Amino acid sequence: MPQPPTPVFILGSGRSGTTVTATLLNRLPGVHIAKETGYIGLSLPLLRRIDDPSALTRLLEIVNSWLSKERWEHNASADGFHSFCRRYGLSGGSAFIHYIWQLDASVPWHELEFIGDNTPLYVMAIPEIQELLPNARFIHMVRDPRDVVCSICKMRFGADDLVAAAMEWHLYLGCWLMAERIVEPHRRMECRYEDLCTHPEQTFTLLAAFLNRTTEHASAALAAHAAAAGADPGFRNVSGLTHHTRISEPLTPVRIGRYQSELSVNQITAIEQILQYGMLAYGYQPTQWHTHPLMREDRMSLLKTAVRDTLRRISKRLRVG
Repeated sequence: MPQPPTPVFILGSGRSGTTVTATLLNRLPGVHIAKETGYIGLSLPLLRRIDDPSALTRLLEIVNSWLSKERWEHNASADGFHSFCRRYGLSGGSAFIHYIWQLDASVPWHELEFIGDNTPLYVMAIPEIQELLPNARFIHMVRDPRDVVCSICKMRFGADDLVAAAMEWHLYLGCWLMAERIVEPHRRMECRYEDLCTHPEQTFTLLAAFLNRTTEHASAALAAHAAAAGADPGFRNVSGLTHHTRISEPLTPVRIGRYQSELSVNQITAIEQILQYGMLAYGYQPTQWHTHPLMREDRMSLLKTAVRDTLRRISKRLRVG
């Protein structure tokens, strides 16, 4: 039986460059990074008892709903999963994850060395992912949180309040920093989005090397991305979604620091009060030193933020619906 390709997860806060990184990695030979799968962190009990037909049926319903939303070309089926398992001598929840990943792959599963996806919020499920896929590798994408918050609040999903979005960024960052204690160094890598935009050749060469690919492979992938009329074939449908329209654009410094022209001074201050500790850890300088609300014992303002954000999210989803 062929050796299963090594799983790769590109994760972090949303709007941090996970999708554009996936499209670049997808151009490396022997690598298939699927579009977001989204279901793993929410479906661990079902994956653990996948031999139960009722669990498999429910799992397929969840997965196909997500694949449709993310514009995958193919759906999953029980017959397809069992056929995949028989062909490659696999079983269990890990086999199901691999089966889903290979649905849209242009290269047969057994010819791949690495396979995975770019669901950002899997950063909150790393311990469970390791349980299912002990040899998994993780790429953590990090971006100036002021740009992240500015971008998220424009989206149809996610927080609709700047401070709420800032608190979520800190949560995702904390999940990664804690996961670093349990993920072996050779199975994890971190990449700043700004480095990818300002020094794409150097930065992407390091990402390619993490997947055992050469400088020449990295250069060819970047050239293919720059020359393409649209997104990587595996992500062409995704590029039609409003929050992914820029994944086929060149990597340039123009992508950086947009918050400076799109947010007011007061808004930037409100974000930095929450985020300055994480910002400093990653080399993002706040405009000045701020006192965190919890240092002032100001829990009421955070409670008001949570309530305001919840109401705004409900209103936004009703408008979209």
